[in-house]
Amino acid sequence: MASQSRYRYILFDLNGTLAFDHDRFGDDQDYHATYRGIGGRDLGPDQLDGIIADSLGRLVDQYENGPFDHFPQYRDFVAEAGHLSQQELSLVEQTVAEHEIGQIPRDRVDLLRQLEKDHVLGIVSDLWAPAQLWRRQLASTGLDVLFGTLVFSCEIGAVKPDPKPFRTALDRLGADPAETLFVGNDLRRDVVGAHACGMHTAWLVGDEDSAAADTADYVLREMDEILRL
Repeated sequence: MASQSRYRYILFDLNGTLAFDHDRFGDDQDYHATYRGIGGRDLGPDQLDGIIADSLGRLVDQYENGPFDHFPQYRDFVAEAGHLSQQELSLVEQTVAEHEIGQIPRDRVDLLRQLEKDHVLGIVSDLWAPAQLWRRQLASTGLDVLFGTLVFSCEIGAVKPDPKPFRTALDRLGADPAETLFVGNDLRRDVVGAHACGMHTAWLVGDEDSAAADTADYVLREMDEILRL
């Protein structure tokens, strides 16, 4: 295995890799409270829950089965779930975006600041809802300046493992794939997808079984192991 010193660029997945407390879409979630909090008034709890369940169900089906290279915006799935005004479409979109956003823990922030001294960093992330909230949060915490590029699937119409998200980041940075390390927690989307584009890969497995470890160049139990590769 090559040492990390050969990598000029390090690209990260976001939700599940850098950030946690994301994807809050379980049965215990109160979508209506979120909807009301951002100004929604017309949809009742059952109606809103039905729209979100239907739209996310069809979105996840395509997310799992493809096509990955022509992935609609979330509002397109919502539009198919019911006849809503443009205002209500936007409110449902924002509700889901609020539940998709997470937090980058302090130790991850410290690690990114350390890596940024010697590497060009970037994010390549699948987001279902619009990315404005994530962009706003990164900017408000000053983290946006650590990244040379932020590539979100919802803004380019393709999801990993399709090559487009990875190649978009490489093109924006002018990066050579052979000098790039991609770090992600999803074997199929992050590791296999980045490897197909010529990048080296680090698979963040945490406590999960890493039986397929030979697929990735590196297997990480903890994120700070990047410093000791």
